Amino acid sequence: MTDAYPAADPRNGFGSWLRTLCTAAWVLVGGCCVAIGLYLGGRNANAYEPEWNVSVFSSVVIVGGIVMIAQARQRPRTGRAGRIAGAIVTVVGLLAGSMAPMQKTCCDAFWSVSLGLPLPWATGGGDTWSQALGDAWHGTWDPLSAVANAIFWASAGMIVAVVIGLYQRGKRT
Repeated sequence: MTDAYPAADPRNGFGSWLRTLCTAAWVLVGGCCVAIGLYLGGRNANAYEPEWNVSVFSSVVIVGGIVMIAQARQRPRTGRAGRIAGAIVTVVGLLAGSMAPMQKTCCDAFWSVSLGLPLPWATGGGDTWSQALGDAWHGTWDPLSAVANAIFWASAGMIVAVVIGLYQRGKRT
């Protein structure tokens, strides 16, 4: 039995258990990303007026989850350039996406401003655009949408890192 399950062999030490645990966590997180993307994408497709930002969010999170599941046993060799590019995409996307105001007007007298790209995590309203933006910055925020944006940008950074790693590997051979 220990030959069929090398992680269960006590002679392999703690490292094999840790590797197995990390692989299982990688698969579970990837599966959750795929499930979240499919759920939100399905709800958005059935909406009366589908929103482009939810479609982009769903697509990136689904692809990121599939990449995580596909690379669970053997971590991708992204190289230094891939890791740097992925980290830049993640950090810049989080910062720029959290501060990007998406404005909407209603009745030409009320301004509504949402902060966050692709999903709005804070919304404010007012008589002027600057008043609505200030209300969005100092008002209540949605932590679930903020975490979803972090998952989106982390998935986008991972996709960029893997694509650059595959490109560099193909270029070397």
